[in-house]
Amino acid sequence: MSVVKHIELSSAQARSIAVSAQGLQTTNRFSSTRLDIRHLRWAFSKLGVLQIDAVNAIARSHLLVLRARLGGGHDNLSKLLQDAAYDRRELTEYWCHEASYLPVKDLSLFTWRMRRAEQGEVWGGIRKFAAENPDFIKKVASYVEQHGPVSARQLESKPKGGTWWAWSESKVALEWLFWVGKVSVSHRNNFTRFYDQTSKVLGTNALDNSISEIDAHHELIRRAAHHLGIASTEDLIDYFRLPKIDGRQRVMELAERQELIAAQVEGWDRTAYLPANAKITDEMSKSVLLSPFDPLVWFRPRTQRLFDFKYRLEIYVPAAKRVHGYYVLPFLHANQLSARVDVKADMKTGVLNVLGVYSEANRMNEQAIEALADELQMLAIWRGLDTVKIGQRGDLARQMKKVIRNI
Repeated sequence: MSVVKHIELSSAQARSIAVSAQGLQTTNRFSSTRLDIRHLRWAFSKLGVLQIDAVNAIARSHLLVLRARLGGGHDNLSKLLQDAAYDRRELTEYWCHEASYLPVKDLSLFTWRMRRAEQGEVWGGIRKFAAENPDFIKKVASYVEQHGPVSARQLESKPKGGTWWAWSESKVALEWLFWVGKVSVSHRNNFTRFYDQTSKVLGTNALDNSISEIDAHHELIRRAAHHLGIASTEDLIDYFRLPKIDGRQRVMELAERQELIAAQVEGWDRTAYLPANAKITDEMSKSVLLSPFDPLVWFRPRTQRLFDFKYRLEIYVPAAKRVHGYYVLPFLHANQLSARVDVKADMKTGVLNVLGVYSEANRMNEQAIEALADELQMLAIWRGLDTVKIGQRGDLARQMKKVIRNI
């Protein structure tokens, strides 16, 4: 590794930098170690935020993202995350990419978003409801103050009977209060969120309103550069979903200060940026399946630009029109996205169903196929399943059936 002194990079160098920045290189594997809070802190130093998603085809997305970096076991990771977010209160939830976990100490970097939400810059349905029902929202806030933590479902009926509010209205009111920072997620029960006043959940000093919007945007761009390793302006803005016009201005300012270093990457049609202290690395990635919401691939334009990998999640595509499958995971191998695997865990029968396996642009040689077989077996073990069953779909299905060794 050497300190960056030039601004021309090969596509292979860019991939290596990106993989290493995200903690996905081979040198960071903790599967043989009993994971604890220190490992989770390390993962967040690489990720910054951890997107939450309810789809559970294999496991919750956030657990797949942590597994890719930390290994460990599914239940151990789940308990570790639960403890950090709802017992230790080191992590909390907020809209910092999509709905995400982030360190509590970083929440103040998003008070500008809370202020903008109060002024109406929030998802349209919530904005309209808040504007038309201010008294209703005050009643919900008062109820939370007196009876929290509460879920939207609990607001359906009064404690002593009788109609209270419709669940959908209560949910929107709670979501608005969450957006503006008045309430935070106290805990989850079967993935249902329970809300309480932010001061009760996180303490009175959790939100520092003294941070200006511009300063917060600068810091979030710096962090995005650190987490991505190498990125275009659009990539940097997307990481924390900053306003596009303001975000572009902040990137320009940091580049002028040389806090971001401009680079030309082979094959890219736009300028890339690296953190000022970036290092060129030739480290190789581990061989691992990635969640569709992994930060390495969640911004699809960057995924295509960096890996020449056009990726579309087909959950909402009618089954007959899907190209690769319902819940397809990219396979990271040797710093390339080398295959796509449509997988589903059947917890009742103990089977990891591999419904389709597709190679990508001739990147799956014999070694890669063996690595994918090993990874599928490790994924099954991680999820507590006994068998890996390969289906019929995909050009790699027949080869995978030959090399897979059931547990």
